[in-house]
Amino acid sequence: MESPYRVNFETLVGEALFAVPGAERIFDRHGCDATIECTEHHHAEYTLGDTELVCHIDDIEALVDDLNAALEADDDARAAAQA
Repeated sequence: MESPYRVNFETLVGEALFAVPGAERIFDRHGCDATIECTEHHHAEYTLGDTELVCHIDDIEALVDDLNAALEADDDARAAAQA
């Protein structure tokens, strides 16, 4: 069985915004309004690891953890719906 999709420090910001349910709110909670403060160019160029310097996010590990928690919750909801 294939492992579920998860983000990491190398994941592009745009990929996270597209793939993670509620990612915009998660970025906002970490101090970055990624849909206003970042351009599409930024979304395609910067990784989550870059957000510490580019977006002034203090704890990128917590950001990645929160994004992955949202993915896990979505996976669980899908599994429950199929059961």
